[in-house]
Amino acid sequence: MMRLVGAALVAAGTAWLGFRAAAALGCRVRALEDMAQGLVLLEQELELDGPPLPELMERLARSGRGPAQALFRDCRQALDRLEEEPFPQAWHRLVRARDELGRAGQETLMPLGDTLGRCGCEDQRKAAACVRLRLAELARQAEEERRRQSKVYQVLGLSGGAFLVILLL
Repeated sequence: MMRLVGAALVAAGTAWLGFRAAAALGCRVRALEDMAQGLVLLEQELELDGPPLPELMERLARSGRGPAQALFRDCRQALDRLEEEPFPQAWHRLVRARDELGRAGQETLMPLGDTLGRCGCEDQRKAAACVRLRLAELARQAEEERRRQSKVYQVLGLSGGAFLVILLL
């Protein structure tokens, strides 16, 4: 009886790992899409009235979602400590903390920190648009990878569990 319970737990554990890996791919897609949507909001704010950077980050933190909301909220807090850390450095640090975007998403966002608050509204808007387009492309690629790999991870988890059960029994 104990062997059967152990085998069932091993099978359930490996299946869970496979389904968890598949879910992580979906999370990356949503994070990239949310960040791209956050940059749409950034572009709109810059186009409409070009508020000062603290006010801009405050507005974006209220209207964004997911990692974009968290990034803008953290940037707003970082603006209160400019004497300790310049905004571009804070931006780079905060973008690196957004692991859900993946390495490519982080690298795409990095240059935007050098533009925000330093250039005219039109240049900031153009930079945000370029980054947004690249993030949208990364989201499309991540979605394609999710479609291809999700089933593979799920099947590997299930078949790995079945294989271990056979070995244990």
